[in-house]
Amino acid sequence: MKKVLTYDLVTRLFHISFGVLFVISFSIGKFVDDDSVLHSYHMISGIMMSVIVVFRILWGVFGTKYAQFKSFKLKPRELKNYLKDILNGTTKRELGHNPASSYAAVAMFTLTLLLAISGLLMVNGVGGEFFEESHELLAGIFLVIVFFHIGGIVFHQFSHNDGIALSIFTGKKDPVEGEVPIQKNAILASVYFLILLFGSGTYLLGNFDQTNRNLHIGNFDFQLKEKEHGDEAHYEKDHSHRHGERHEEEDD
Repeated sequence: MKKVLTYDLVTRLFHISFGVLFVISFSIGKFVDDDSVLHSYHMISGIMMSVIVVFRILWGVFGTKYAQFKSFKLKPRELKNYLKDILNGTTKRELGHNPASSYAAVAMFTLTLLLAISGLLMVNGVGGEFFEESHELLAGIFLVIVFFHIGGIVFHQFSHNDGIALSIFTGKKDPVEGEVPIQKNAILASVYFLILLFGSGTYLLGNFDQTNRNLHIGNFDFQLKEKEHGDEAHYEKDHSHRHGERHEEEDD
């Protein structure tokens, strides 16, 4: 059976990049001590995840048919019936996202943004332990969803044997009667995505000071380590010093 194009190149590049950045963020966050400068790259990777998620949200509005959120199966009844079909072994194929993957995608996009916000607030001493506990809870929920998502792909493959896992690389799936495939790969939008991905990575790494573990973005400095006693005064002093240097350079 000849496969048909379902996921454009933008969607595939995003999915692969999102997965790689998640593995980087999770691995460093899980296995690297907070005191190590390497732990700051866990946060940089998380910020990059947020940047590409914002792009993916826009693509979910303006993208190709099966990349758009309006193609997602997000009605609670659809999810309920799909889960019931899983138990009965009677799930049907969808050319686009099925109800479970639709909810998983939206949940992971939302959690990524919340994790980035809570992480930055946490390490910069805002909210006491609230954002630290929130960040850990959100990370745990994210991990559970990832496991279920992977499990769903494996289950689908065994149930339908249609090579669904390869569709993230090829963009192609077995045709589904009554559903129309897409015709274009959105090459230009893919170029914009790659520019955003590598451009944001280069910018973040270039503006990260490993010595004091500060990240400078625009007119703001973010500390990419948890504040300890006495750090806040040092941070404010360093922050003022850096701004003073910038003013001197402007005067010159």
